[in-house]
Amino acid sequence: MARTRLIRIGIAWLLAVVALTGVAKAHQAPNSEAYLDFQADRVELEIIIPGAEYSYASGNRIAADEVSRTQARRYLSDLISASGGADVWQTQVESLDFVARDGTPDLVATLSLVPRDPADLSDFTLRWRAVIGAVPDHFVLVMLRRDPVSKLGDEPDVIGTLRASRNALEIKRGAAHSWMPFANAVSLGAGHILAGIDHLAFLLALLLPLPLMERGGRWREARGPKPTVHSAAILVSGFTLGHSATLVAASLGGLTLPGTLVETLIAVSVLIAAIHAIRPIFPRREAMFATLFGLVHGLGFAGFLSSTDLSVARNIVTLVGFNIGIELVQIAIALLIVPALVTIASTPAYQRLRAGSALFCCVIAAVWVADRYIGIDENFVAAFEAVVETTMVLVFFSVLFTGLVLFARRSPAAKLRTA
Repeated sequence: MARTRLIRIGIAWLLAVVALTGVAKAHQAPNSEAYLDFQADRVELEIIIPGAEYSYASGNRIAADEVSRTQARRYLSDLISASGGADVWQTQVESLDFVARDGTPDLVATLSLVPRDPADLSDFTLRWRAVIGAVPDHFVLVMLRRDPVSKLGDEPDVIGTLRASRNALEIKRGAAHSWMPFANAVSLGAGHILAGIDHLAFLLALLLPLPLMERGGRWREARGPKPTVHSAAILVSGFTLGHSATLVAASLGGLTLPGTLVETLIAVSVLIAAIHAIRPIFPRREAMFATLFGLVHGLGFAGFLSSTDLSVARNIVTLVGFNIGIELVQIAIALLIVPALVTIASTPAYQRLRAGSALFCCVIAAVWVADRYIGIDENFVAAFEAVVETTMVLVFFSVLFTGLVLFARRSPAAKLRTA
């Protein structure tokens, strides 16, 4: 009865968030875009940077005057560059303006990246510190639009992303083949899930209680490896089914929901999963809830994918590759984490590990809900997410290390050495 009441409360809260989020504010970090066009003696780089992000990162005004344009030119020249081997290419800002789109201004500029010798116009490294150096959750989507040597048509192919942790990208000219859009989409999906700490927190929170049995409304003793692995496989499959369904519906069927609503619901899903990891809310029904929550996460994946601005003609290829990239990372995480959790679950320390990790997920999810629902100061959010990302990595590696140590101690070879 108590469990049923908790489920009803959780569903009611979720519905309340759905109803109210439409008028709520949220911290959204729009991405920048960079389009590469190879010419005979140079590479033209068309860039689009959200005006608010540019103004925050640079401290410069956004205005239709020459002073503001000069400051923006200097900012881009200082923070965007290219080099081929030891040759540092010349960077020239050919055009720049602030263009209003959908009521919000963007910084739109065209840069020329010029090598000393046109014969060196092949592989090069693009270095970018604009905005991402000051806004950790910002990213730059880099796309190859034109290259007479290796690509026909003007439809852009995604070739990589730039972030605060990875501000250099190797551009390999002539590497574009018929399979490149698919491979790029796989890489994009894998990179998105690895960088999406809310998705990783959700997966961790759902996996934490799986090695334990529920008795009397609490998580009790370990349930054994086989049922845990079986439950984990069903859970991951359910989550995959859920997010794949809405990813397909959004990409091919035109299903849309406000981004603020989707991001808030993703945060709520992390919070509910974390509470469940502390005290059972839906024991033995994790797969069902993973499927339902997967529907929401799929809309988040679709929102990210739509921001790449890929053509509709290649949506199917991009969709399949992107989804495969997500699944590869999820399966890899499950294959690493679940055996470690099973190994640690038979020790008294696991209850503390589970409770501590679940509480950590609760706290970060509560902050995400507040940020995406009412909005929180950007400086605090940036610092908070940097700490969360580092802590999440430490949690995963700590679980893996502890599991390996315990497994090594219990192995037959270790027992023979101690006999």
